[in-house]
Amino acid sequence: MMHNIELFLWVAKSSALLGGQVLKEFYRREDNPIMEKGEKDIYSLADKLSEERIREHILKYLPDHRVVGEEDGGSPEGDYVWYIDPLDGTKNFVAGFPLFGTSVGLLHRGRPLVGAVYLPAFDHLYWALAGMGAYKNGKPIRVKQKEQLKRCYVSYGYPSRARRDLNIYWNIFREVFDKVGAMRRPGAAAVDLCLLAEGIFDGLLEFELNPWDVVAGALIAKEAGAKVALTKGFNMATDVYAGNELCFDFIEATIKLNLEGFEPLLL
Repeated sequence: MMHNIELFLWVAKSSALLGGQVLKEFYRREDNPIMEKGEKDIYSLADKLSEERIREHILKYLPDHRVVGEEDGGSPEGDYVWYIDPLDGTKNFVAGFPLFGTSVGLLHRGRPLVGAVYLPAFDHLYWALAGMGAYKNGKPIRVKQKEQLKRCYVSYGYPSRARRDLNIYWNIFREVFDKVGAMRRPGAAAVDLCLLAEGIFDGLLEFELNPWDVVAGALIAKEAGAKVALTKGFNMATDVYAGNELCFDFIEATIKLNLEGFEPLLL
């Protein structure tokens, strides 16, 4: 089957930018109503409008594709399924912390094909095409290979409403913290994966994510040369860990020791 790959990539990039424009309009504005989906789970008017604009744009050019978004859901059944996070890092956005973005990724029969992540506060657009490398604002990016864990920087994350016993996470993070140079928790998985892709981070481990959090970012990281694994593939409550050769192997071994039934899928 021949993909219209140029169109798919253009739609991914332009959709991320369109959603990002909404976020720019609402960032640090007081008239951005904050709603609660559940305990410690919020969304804003900016989330909703960003998703509407992205969804409309994708379906305008690719009406036979499926779209699944964080706010308005959608059916994942079909050969081509777009996963969109209209505002990855909602709590950062609401607090005025500039690490947030829009994430738009396309799966073809369960495999990532194209992905784009846009960081409006910095005007950074990351994108990747399967087998064709990863880019930031049009320039190729690569992960950094390092020889010592103590020189590596690792990002991490876990949900506010964790399903697992939090002690599992504390034990994993403690072991990683003890061996690496530094750990950071930026609070937006798609953004973190892009920062890994460009060599700011060397490793990453984030737990209990949803597919719209990771489809685009995981492809960008992989195409930048990172090893990427997911415990449940691109399904709900998946865990993702990634990194350069050194960090990836260390993080994987640490998770294996602490997480029962651990069977990751290498992207």
